[in-house]
Amino acid sequence: MSGIFGTSAVLITDVNLLLQVISFLFILVGLWLKTKGRFKNHGFAMGGAVILHLLSFLLAMGPAFMDGFGFFTTDIGFSGVQTMWVHAITGAVALILGIFLVIAWFLKSSEIKACARRKRLMDITVLLWFVSLIFGVATYVIFYL
Repeated sequence: MSGIFGTSAVLITDVNLLLQVISFLFILVGLWLKTKGRFKNHGFAMGGAVILHLLSFLLAMGPAFMDGFGFFTTDIGFSGVQTMWVHAITGAVALILGIFLVIAWFLKSSEIKACARRKRLMDITVLLWFVSLIFGVATYVIFYL
């Protein structure tokens, strides 16, 4: 089945791209909520982003990575493979950190000070997530346009 953007990508790849953009929009909304002092809503928005990202990884990115692993490890001179590795590494670290941060928040959601101590880790996670998104879009462009 072909994708929805008129490229050579299959449907799951296009849906994955949309989910990743939506996940990042959740992050932006979460950051906005934080600036308004709505910390519990901030946590829910970030949790939603992590859940969408995890589903996207389990349903699309993980299987695609495993299917192409031989190509990704032997054709490392190809710019698309290099771009994919930056995307995969930053995305994996962002996902792991995101899961950790959401679980830590969920366990002590009423303690703002506990969250505040993890601010730098949160900032790093958002930065890695953004870098991963940029390189993910670049990977999509290289492989499917």
